[in-house]
Amino acid sequence: MHMLTEGLKLAAGRALPALLERGTATPARGLAAGMLMTAAVQSSTAVTVASIGFVNTGLLSLKNAMWVIFGSNVGTTMNAWLVAALGFSFRIDAFALPFVGVGAVLMLAARSVRWARPWPASACCSSASTCSRTPSPASAQPSACRTT
Repeated sequence: MHMLTEGLKLAAGRALPALLERGTATPARGLAAGMLMTAAVQSSTAVTVASIGFVNTGLLSLKNAMWVIFGSNVGTTMNAWLVAALGFSFRIDAFALPFVGVGAVLMLAARSVRWARPWPASACCSSASTCSRTPSPASAQPSACRTT
């Protein structure tokens, strides 16, 4: 738990506390967040451990975390109901072609987006306002900046 807490503190960044607060501001939002996260990661235990870690680091209040944990338990139950209702006769191949199409569109759209700089421009250039260098995609070190 200590390692999880320290890792969360390091990885949190500035946006995570605000995102957690907005996403769990009301009991209904906390419930929905827990259900969605459980559906995404397929593990209510992972959602519970992450919620406890967020509470331990002070990123999430205990009241909001309780609703997230409750939502993760409800989400697990709903996933079981879906499997029971659909059974194993659900054919994923009916959805395969649309998923491939969406993936192709996303890949083409991602190629037109420039690489985001994971550090301030001042770390790469002496003059941040006139920096024309971008990081090399293979490396996340400021020393790997190259001119464009």
